[in-house]
Amino acid sequence: MLESYVTPLLMSYVNKYIKNLKPSDLQLSLWGGDVVLSKLDLKLDELKLPFTFMSGHIHELRIHVPWTKLGSEPVVITINTMECILKLRDGAQVSFAFFCVSKKFCNGLCSRANKCSLVR
Repeated sequence: MLESYVTPLLMSYVNKYIKNLKPSDLQLSLWGGDVVLSKLDLKLDELKLPFTFMSGHIHELRIHVPWTKLGSEPVVITINTMECILKLRDGAQVSFAFFCVSKKFCNGLCSRANKCSLVR
């Protein structure tokens, strides 16, 4: 039914960034309107940033689909606690301007997060 359309759509977005995710993981609670996935490992190398993602982990990913109001309410995706360990790529040229933009970006993420810390 509708699940056969929604599950592949969600998988096409989420599977780019999450390791070892299976369609059956999404189908468990999809019809209730909420999908909650826990302890997810990230795969972020395809973002082509001047950083190498040494590791990334999401403690909880929550997707709320308002089935009865799809035309008027948004699908809401909430990430609860994401940890990333980054390393500057070998030979990467990072300007002062890039550093300032990165810091503003990180500070912006931190302002929206429950807990955030920057390690230097």
